[in-house]
Amino acid sequence: MPDEKLKVEIPSQGWKQFLTGRQEILAVYDRAREQARMHEVETYHGNVAEAAFRKWLSGFLPKRYAVTSGYIVSPGLRSKDKTPHFDVIIYDHLESPVLWIEDNPDSSEQGRSLAIPVEYVRSVLEVKSAFSTKVVKDSIEHLSDLCPLMKSVDEPSERYKLHLPPTFCCGVVFVELRTPDASSHSALRTMVNGMSLRNFFGGIVLRGEGHTAPVTGRIALTQSEAATDMGLDGKPAHLLEWGMTKTVELADKVHIGAMISWAEYNFAQFAFDLLAMIQGNYQPGRFSSFYGVGSGYLEIVAESRR
Repeated sequence: MPDEKLKVEIPSQGWKQFLTGRQEILAVYDRAREQARMHEVETYHGNVAEAAFRKWLSGFLPKRYAVTSGYIVSPGLRSKDKTPHFDVIIYDHLESPVLWIEDNPDSSEQGRSLAIPVEYVRSVLEVKSAFSTKVVKDSIEHLSDLCPLMKSVDEPSERYKLHLPPTFCCGVVFVELRTPDASSHSALRTMVNGMSLRNFFGGIVLRGEGHTAPVTGRIALTQSEAATDMGLDGKPAHLLEWGMTKTVELADKVHIGAMISWAEYNFAQFAFDLLAMIQGNYQPGRFSSFYGVGSGYLEIVAESRR
């Protein structure tokens, strides 16, 4: 009725269209993976996936934020300290200067590397081809290069900022989980190592091998007061369906684990949770937004009620 009040509808309007961003990243990745057979550099398709993800993320985020690969620079670090390169840096586009630009003649604008001052950085993401134990380990170790910039928080009145902002967050994006890696829990368990990083939220897997529905895997860290033995240790692992690790005791009544779950709306949930985190209004346990929330099953249920 015209005077009927609106309420949140699930599936939400446009949920299928939101998933086209995920589909475009995967399509670019698959083309590059096929072309990689002709390249000497085996990481070619991974580099293309990074660029495709940055392009999608740049289009999604409000214009206040920009996305680049590159470097994070702090006046608190010595000139001889290494400056690691990161796959995806989200920064305040309206306020941040760019300290330098590295152009790659073989790359598009999305492949340029920029150097961003530390106080304007909002998030860092690693983008990797496949979810596996080694890749997870290497990704978290690389993010750990940021630890000197996470050790403290600058006072708002501090003129010369040295550290990442309080709302800074980080995580890992994997393009796919392949069947051989789904039979081991070690990669998921290794994600728990990210608990030492400030606001490490886990990550996503864009595709699971053999899935027919466009589901995305959401990897999240869990927290409980007591140790949880619900994990996959000692049992057959089926990470393409669902998985949870045993917890690790971080402190008294603080036990941390990792969980992976698959759903069509996980891609949208990841996107809006990331936006909420960099804006400083993320609330654990609540939907950051209902945009993009839907699935084929929920669509069928909604249609049956009409």
